Amino acid sequence: MKLRFYSIVLITVVVCMSVSCKKMDSTYENFVVKGGRQYPGAPVSLKFHGGLNRAKISFLRGSDANAVKARIFWNNFSDSVEVDMKGKNTVEYTFVDLPEAFYSYSVRTYDAMGNSSIILEVSGNVYGDKYKSTMLARPLNSVLLNKDNELNLSWASADTTGGAYATEVEYVNVQGSLVTRRFPTKEQVSKIYDFGRTSSTIKYRTVYLPDSLSIDTFYTAAQTAPYFIDKRDWSVVAFDSEHPGDENRVVNIIDGDPGTRWHGQVGAGNYPHFFTVDMGTNRTIKRLSLWRMKGDDRAPDKIQISTSEDKLTWVDQGTFSFDRFNDAEQIFDMRLLSPSRYFRVTGLQGPQQYIVLGEVSVSEY
Repeated sequence: MKLRFYSIVLITVVVCMSVSCKKMDSTYENFVVKGGRQYPGAPVSLKFHGGLNRAKISFLRGSDANAVKARIFWNNFSDSVEVDMKGKNTVEYTFVDLPEAFYSYSVRTYDAMGNSSIILEVSGNVYGDKYKSTMLARPLNSVLLNKDNELNLSWASADTTGGAYATEVEYVNVQGSLVTRRFPTKEQVSKIYDFGRTSSTIKYRTVYLPDSLSIDTFYTAAQTAPYFIDKRDWSVVAFDSEHPGDENRVVNIIDGDPGTRWHGQVGAGNYPHFFTVDMGTNRTIKRLSLWRMKGDDRAPDKIQISTSEDKLTWVDQGTFSFDRFNDAEQIFDMRLLSPSRYFRVTGLQGPQQYIVLGEVSVSEY
């Protein structure tokens, strides 16, 4: 009896559920597309590439072969452009003549039946004169040619937060060809091994990318810088005297600072006074520069310059007047150009019995 009762209850529940489901189906019947609606695949890896007054939108087509075109919208969907996708794995469109500003675009794909994908948004900056005005040139501290003819460029810090990522250097190599090389901003010292020494200067500028997806590279204005002989390879191999104390030593004449001095020994004898420098390799010296010790007029009035390849045979490069009242660099042209490893500066006469000088340099140009 109980079994019959439970069977009747179960049949009643099933009938009620069937009727209820039919009513629910009829409720949503008008909103269901028979056969199902097809949505083409949305753009894959959508990117914004900012540039100089232009912007590129790029994305991958993806695996959905039904997507045949895309439309890019801007200005709150009031403007758009259609892009053909057929036969393309990577889809790109570039907007040109854009004012420098922040831009936002929306992209959706379509199949041949006009069905559309979901909308994806992408945005970024377009750059122009305002950005370029913020770019700082990376300072170049020194350009030194060592005894192995390696050119060493010593840099100050670059504005990496503003987008500086490299420094571009232009020079003439040993074959006489104009070469352009880029050095990363992480380098504090950059080396050039094939510098030709036929030009007295190099040209350099800082390279900027405002962001990693930028389609344009930006450059600061090009600057030029002369190279100098690296005096860290030099040594003073002969001199007539020096006064006691480190502040008076003859090696101060090649320390790169006219504010330090070589002071001849007081009471050691009258003029002439001399020093001889070994440059560590042969150079064809064209000019020699000499400074008095800053603010000190006890320098010589007249000097003689000599050069030698072997420190045995000397070439007289001339006798010159020296202005001992002038703190500035004084440059003397060599009379005869020949390979020389050594040079000698001789003070011939001066106001004191001893000599005082600040600094010496040479150049090949």
